[in-house]
Amino acid sequence: MKVFFDVDGVLIDSWHAAPDRRKPWDSTIEQDLGVHREAFKKSFFRSPTDSYESLMHGCTIGALDLKEALASILPAAGYDGSVDAFIAYWFEKDSNVNRSVMDVVDRLARHPDIDLYLATNQEHYRASYLWDELDLRRHFIDIFYSAKLGHSKATPAFFEQVNAELGVSPTENPLFFDDKSEMVRVAHNAGWDACVFETVQDLTGHPRLKNLLRL
Repeated sequence: MKVFFDVDGVLIDSWHAAPDRRKPWDSTIEQDLGVHREAFKKSFFRSPTDSYESLMHGCTIGALDLKEALASILPAAGYDGSVDAFIAYWFEKDSNVNRSVMDVVDRLARHPDIDLYLATNQEHYRASYLWDELDLRRHFIDIFYSAKLGHSKATPAFFEQVNAELGVSPTENPLFFDDKSEMVRVAHNAGWDACVFETVQDLTGHPRLKNLLRL
């Protein structure tokens, strides 16, 4: 059985689809780096360009380089350090691993009938950080991410490309956990058994997993 996990809001306990559960990585960015938090968020995450919903959107579909995009807006937000230092701060702060979820992942990874994958919206640098520095490669066979595929996870093309690359059959129904209901709907349409993730009980109590986790 192929089982896919989203990263942020599932494996990483920081950004969640539910606003009241979010643990922002940038909550002390003004004190730590001198960056005006709202100015940074508006210019990088919220303001549309001629081609993209935001600079971050351009990065997450692989059309823009994160370092170049950040370099274009950070000085106006009050930052005078290096882009590499800013990214290191960001990635470290945004790496609050959900240990209870990872405990379940670890158990699933040891099961001979389960293949684990990541399916996530990421730009290239953070995808590499998650895979290598956080060592998610120890648990998962591969990471399918938006910048590598060239498609947002909110689009059918993302899941269609994963299906094609893995040779997923129409009756296979890969299992997928994501905290965003809109992603779950898109995955359903691609033939995946997709579930909205809220707590670790969504994993341990899932009818396709609970008996396997008892072994």
